[in-house]
Amino acid sequence: MNSVETANHKARNANARGFSVIELMVVVIISIILMAIALYQIIPAVSASRADVAMREVVEQIRQARELSIENRRYVQIQFNTATSGAAQIVITQLNHLTANAGADAVVSTVVIEAPFNWCVCGMPDTADAYGNGGAIYFEGLSNGPTAGMEFQSDGELIDSATYAPINGTVFVGTANRPSWSRAVTVLGTTGRVRTYRSIGSSWVMF
Repeated sequence: MNSVETANHKARNANARGFSVIELMVVVIISIILMAIALYQIIPAVSASRADVAMREVVEQIRQARELSIENRRYVQIQFNTATSGAAQIVITQLNHLTANAGADAVVSTVVIEAPFNWCVCGMPDTADAYGNGGAIYFEGLSNGPTAGMEFQSDGELIDSATYAPINGTVFVGTANRPSWSRAVTVLGTTGRVRTYRSIGSSWVMF
């Protein structure tokens, strides 16, 4: 191989190496762009899924309280509290003292709603059930519900602990400044029927 051919061969190899590096950079850039697009789409979906989980926790506790009252023929209290840590929690208590010789009251379960979700109307309007949105926990037209508390009785009704009258209400779950993450759970007092709603920005759709 003469010197001219050697030089041309080296030049071709150099060009080949140069194109390979450029191609690699293009592939890397395209991969980064695709990953960014995927993350942009996945993150809201993950957040929406977590909001659904928080909503289902509320629903499950309401249904558990109602089922216990029917199965055990006892009054079962349900409380939507805020723990000292600031977390939203649901406490279910079987009120045995209201039944002769049934023993002391028993806390059946305490469930804490996963952060960052809490009791929050978060600027959302009332649901289609129109039970009110004057508070994140809104039953019998009162923020946080009736003063005496609320409980399920053995026929499955949700009642005011003081008057024993059926009450309707809504539990709003969400996080501040994220209206699309808002969820709502409504309860019809006379039957204990539960409905769930998902935010679509500034309004609700049944979920």
